[in-house]
Amino acid sequence: MKRWNSKLFLFRFAAFLLIFSGCEWNEEGKVSTDLIHIPATASTAVSSSDALPAIAFTEALVELGIVTEGTQAEVVFLFKNTGTAPLILSDVSTSCGCTLAEQWPRHPIEPGDQGEVAVRFDSRGRVGENRKEIFVVTNAVPSTTTLVLTAEVIGPSSTELR
Repeated sequence: MKRWNSKLFLFRFAAFLLIFSGCEWNEEGKVSTDLIHIPATASTAVSSSDALPAIAFTEALVELGIVTEGTQAEVVFLFKNTGTAPLILSDVSTSCGCTLAEQWPRHPIEPGDQGEVAVRFDSRGRVGENRKEIFVVTNAVPSTTTLVLTAEVIGPSSTELR
């Protein structure tokens, strides 16, 4: 028969109290969202009178066409803040390690101003059709914009061009 360990019981009870005392509950019994500062993720509706940034890319799809294996292609996606508040790009990531988001503005883009996201595609070992996605996370609504880069990579073993 197991012997009751009072120290273990007290430790578990203290952990339980610590975990549940850290949650803030409002009158309705729901967790508060007071710390959310990105309107696109808030639980309340955003009114049209609120000053919000908006991102508009000149082109969201760039087709590189035929690329020789081993070359690196640089692509620049141009955008404009078409909103009424400063636009902040918090992150730019890619769907694959062969595509690298090299440059994007790290400072707020004022309404009406333009910026660019520079991306490099490395075609080594990528023979065939390629579709790479670039995810731009901002404080605009919607918060994530997906850019697309396509290429047909041909190598020494390619027998036909498409």
